[in-house]
Amino acid sequence: MKHQTEEKTLNLGVRKVSPMNFSKIVTLPKPFTDNWLIKTNEVQMSLTHDGRLTLTPVKTKKEMKVVE
Repeated sequence: MKHQTEEKTLNLGVRKVSPMNFSKIVTLPKPFTDNWLIKTNEVQMSLTHDGRLTLTPVKTKKEMKVVE
């Protein structure tokens, strides 16, 4: 029996990383922006030790975490 909180990964395809000044940019997929990104238009970005980059929508300013 599967656990009810088991998460499924939705593959949103390959995205091109483009140069912009001294940074790199990548577009966010429409399902993410339409369903989870709210009017603050901010995400919390995290990087795991295995190189996985995660974006989590920020609902309020209090939810933003500062990296030390």
